[in-house]
Amino acid sequence: MQTPLAATPPNPRLFWLLQLGGWTAYASALMVPWLGRYPISAMWANKLVIAGTGLAASSVLRLVYRRVAAAGVGFGGMGFLAVIASVAGAFAWNVIASTILGRSIQHDSVLLGALGRTFPRFDGVLYHTLVLLTWSLLYLGMRHYRALVAERERSLRAESLAKEARLLALRYQIGPHFFFNALNAISTLVVTDRKAEATTTIARLADLLRATLEAPSDGMIPLGRELEIVRSYLAIEQIRFADRLCVDIDADTRTLQQLVPALILQPLVENAVRHGVASREEPTRVTIRTALGDDMLTLCVSDDGAGVGGPSKGFGLGLANVRTRLEEVYGSAHRFAAGESAAGGFHAEIVVPAGAA
Repeated sequence: MQTPLAATPPNPRLFWLLQLGGWTAYASALMVPWLGRYPISAMWANKLVIAGTGLAASSVLRLVYRRVAAAGVGFGGMGFLAVIASVAGAFAWNVIASTILGRSIQHDSVLLGALGRTFPRFDGVLYHTLVLLTWSLLYLGMRHYRALVAERERSLRAESLAKEARLLALRYQIGPHFFFNALNAISTLVVTDRKAEATTTIARLADLLRATLEAPSDGMIPLGRELEIVRSYLAIEQIRFADRLCVDIDADTRTLQQLVPALILQPLVENAVRHGVASREEPTRVTIRTALGDDMLTLCVSDDGAGVGGPSKGFGLGLANVRTRLEEVYGSAHRFAAGESAAGGFHAEIVVPAGAA
């Protein structure tokens, strides 16, 4: 499939700067072989007429190319058109310039060699064809390059938007599990007539909902804010499980301003509560640790519960969500490991590049 040359609108100011500069340089180049033989003023008058009519011819070709390119013709078709248009433009250029100067234009076949000497009557036309064809290929080449760059930019923007949409969808997958557990805890408080605690829990749930909806468009928040969300969630679950849930958060103060994907710890902490605390009657400790070193941020969530204890759909979804989000944000520049620890329970570790807010 050919790339259309009408992908982006041209920059008129840049075009005319290049056009005027290029044709002025062309007029100067025509004078070089005659320096010292004729007065500068006479040569300028002569060569500016030739360069000026060449500028006019190339400007007309530009309009033709833009009109044809707007129809979606590819680079190959435009190249064929350039040959035909350059020949036609050269005839017009030669006739107009010759009429203004009152003489036939010849270039002594300096560039055309034997071809110009074989057809001396058409020496000026052949020469101007070569000039216009060179101009056309440069012009079309620049348009083609600009179209490729614009297409690449559109592709990157589309990829970025798709990535943001995927990350947003993954983040919102956390919501149903998260809020179901919170509402379950509130229901337990209401049933047991613990109204004051239920009211406090509802307020905390509202804070968590606001935190989820107010995440920045890029989905990155300071780790300190992420830990606040985790603490609020654990406070709700603490009401539900009471002494069965013990929490230990050891956060290096240097890590609190590091940016992380919003709610990246939530599925890991929720899994620890659901599968480490809720699955047994004994007290279970959930430990969250953060560390910073060698420009890498380490986040650990572990529990001393019974471990996975067999297949669990919810558990697998939580880990898959975290893994996919990390791959979307960091690519191969991260490490994520999760599994049962030797001492019992479950341990998950995230290592990502450090990046302060």
